[in-house]
Amino acid sequence: MELVGFKEYLQEYLQERNLDTDIIPAAINIVNEFDDFLSKSGKSVEEATYNDLHDFSAYLIDNKKNSFDNYVNLLRYGYFKKNNQLIIAAMENLDGSEVMVNFSKRLVEEFGEEVRNEIFDDIEVLPLGLHPKKKPEITKKVIERFLAKVNHEKCTAFLANGLRDKYPQSYKSAREKFLKAKNIDEFLEIQRLDFIDTLRKNQEEDTLFFTQEINNKVLEYVKNQQGMTEAGIREGNKVIMTKIPYMTKQYLNETDDMKKKYWYCHCPWVREALLEEDQPVDPIFCNCSAGYYKNFWEAVLDQSVKVEVVESVLKGDSACKFALHLPQEIVDALEK
Repeated sequence: MELVGFKEYLQEYLQERNLDTDIIPAAINIVNEFDDFLSKSGKSVEEATYNDLHDFSAYLIDNKKNSFDNYVNLLRYGYFKKNNQLIIAAMENLDGSEVMVNFSKRLVEEFGEEVRNEIFDDIEVLPLGLHPKKKPEITKKVIERFLAKVNHEKCTAFLANGLRDKYPQSYKSAREKFLKAKNIDEFLEIQRLDFIDTLRKNQEEDTLFFTQEINNKVLEYVKNQQGMTEAGIREGNKVIMTKIPYMTKQYLNETDDMKKKYWYCHCPWVREALLEEDQPVDPIFCNCSAGYYKNFWEAVLDQSVKVEVVESVLKGDSACKFALHLPQEIVDALEK
């Protein structure tokens, strides 16, 4: 295990981003512990697989060491070793981990503690690092109880406000590009070109885009799909956004319809359920993804907006599409 190299990598990485380098000893410790865990099965960290990291995550949960920082440091180690399986597994432990916590908190804020307790009755605080296969069961139970307690319209509105944390800094560059653009169409084109450039860079550098490999087939597919960008494509007074598949390479190579939907879905609280014949999660939950786009567009436009689900693989569609209802002044600006 290249602890010295990893330490130097972290030092440079953290300094470039003006982050605290005091976390380095803890990062080394968790990687050491991962190495010890693997050694019991005769493996080294360099040989670690996707399943190995999820097994280690279960160990961390059992020993109350499943901290956000530990998963981040394991993710960084995956990048250092250029081990895509480690990167994907670590990312899955982090991505969307806040969703059910935020769900619980917002239920109290909007409907009261009694309603929250009824919906989350017998559901313990969900541990960070919960295996992906265990998440849909929680989602199903919570959504069924929520729909039984409030009507469909209120449930949709609640979820459409989003359950993900907001990261204003991540929207900053998009807001700046919007302010510099002549109109919404120009902004959407800038976003499209920037997205394609990002994917092309991932391909050239042989790095992952989030959790997925980008090859020529993937790049050409995305380029030829209208609205499959970071912002979407305008249709009248709406912007239609089509999500890139979660694992586009696997999605394009898959022939089984059920597995194809599985490779498409981004939601960590739903994805594994798509491999089950009897679909266990109500597709109303996809409004949470609409909320993700709502957060983005409200930051870009600096005003409240409405985003709705148009299609989703959870509903049986072949893609996940969302529609932003443009404020009238944005549409009027196109005529100037």
